[in-house]
Amino acid sequence: MRSIRSKITITYVVLALSIVVGVSTILSWQLDSYIKLQLVQDLNRQIDWIRFSLERDTSLTLGQVDSQIRRVAGLENLRITLIAEDGRVIDDSDVPFDQVPSVENHLQRPEVQEALTRPVGSNIRLSATVGRNFLYVAKKTTIEQSGGALKNVAFIRLSMPLEEVVDRINSLRAIIAFAGLAVLIIVVGVSFVVSRRISKPMVQIAKSVEQIRSGNLDTRIEIDTRDEIGSVALAVNELVEKLKTDIAEVKKLQKVRSEFLGNVSHELRTPIFAIQGFIETLLNGAVDDPSVNKAFLEKTKANADRLNALLEDLINISQIESGEMKMSFRYFNVNEFLETVVKDFQEFGKQRKISVSGAFSTASDVEVLGDRDRLRQALNNLIDNAIKYSAPGGRVVVSSDETGGTVRISVADTGVGIAAEHLSRIFERFYRVDKDRSREVGGTGLGLAIVKHIIEAHGSSIEVKSEVGTGSTFSFLLKK
Repeated sequence: MRSIRSKITITYVVLALSIVVGVSTILSWQLDSYIKLQLVQDLNRQIDWIRFSLERDTSLTLGQVDSQIRRVAGLENLRITLIAEDGRVIDDSDVPFDQVPSVENHLQRPEVQEALTRPVGSNIRLSATVGRNFLYVAKKTTIEQSGGALKNVAFIRLSMPLEEVVDRINSLRAIIAFAGLAVLIIVVGVSFVVSRRISKPMVQIAKSVEQIRSGNLDTRIEIDTRDEIGSVALAVNELVEKLKTDIAEVKKLQKVRSEFLGNVSHELRTPIFAIQGFIETLLNGAVDDPSVNKAFLEKTKANADRLNALLEDLINISQIESGEMKMSFRYFNVNEFLETVVKDFQEFGKQRKISVSGAFSTASDVEVLGDRDRLRQALNNLIDNAIKYSAPGGRVVVSSDETGGTVRISVADTGVGIAAEHLSRIFERFYRVDKDRSREVGGTGLGLAIVKHIIEAHGSSIEVKSEVGTGSTFSFLLKK
């Protein structure tokens, strides 16, 4: 597989070669056209000068004219041909004088035909007479001699050998080719440098990506440029950071899931084993013993109730965390709501010799926004915990007070309290400060986790203040 450096270099070289060849071809063609045009113009002026020279002496014989044009042709390195109206050659500086009458008629020569319709006719070809390449320029003209030897001249044609011109053109072409080659060499060098500068960071990116693909997520692409390559490097680095975060999150979730499954298994196993033990004991004969059968049945029912509560809490937290539990936000009277909740727990508090009361500082008409049923579930969990973890004679107070555009709802107790090192973790699933006491009072280990999710779904957060031996206060804010 070709590297990006070689691809860039080859592209530049091919492009440069195409440009050099194209420009050289165009320059060569333009050079040929320009030189031919200049030569035609020069020969046209020479024709005018020769015509003027021949008109100066009308007494010259044809032989004398022949001597004169041969002398001029020798000086100017030209071939001079005088042609009659019908194409007959009157004189030619490159043909012996006595052989001129036998020269082929020139009327159909391209330059003569062109001179019939244009000011000047020109053509380049191999001379059939002398066997050399010539540039021919003919011009229709009349030499003003009423009765001289040149009275029949209708065309003056000049021609010059092209060997020298071709040599000059070839020299110029060689210069153009050399310049093109020099440009090509420079382009190759520049393209190599440019391709190296472009490909170096790309190669670095490729190597880094390969390391990342191999699992080394600590790899970083150290490219500090403000171009597209720099943007790619930045994007790859950001992608790796996100990937690391995602992997860490997945590992964390896997750990939480594993711990969750372990906790669930343990929490389910305890009441199930207890129920199995009580039932087996009853089946083995204790069912007929009045001193234990009722007690065993009551313990079986208690463990079944605990199992049912655990399953219900598992369903609730699963629905909350998966988003299946939808909230229905409505405005409702906060005082009426809290009074109902307090009344529902007063009988349970009496059974445990705990005072449950309300202390509402909010105005009687204040309404808050929330899901009444879910907030009741959260308060039920908080109040239930407050009662269960308070000693007989203790107090549980549900209070409310206004703070600007919100209402703070609090549940305070005079229970055992929570040590400071546990406060940051009490809202984790199945986390228990005192596992034995939690199971003794019938806790599932999910109540506070459910409270946290419900309160956060209302755009708020649950706060806790606690002191061991004094009690705890849980509170949260709701929008008015």
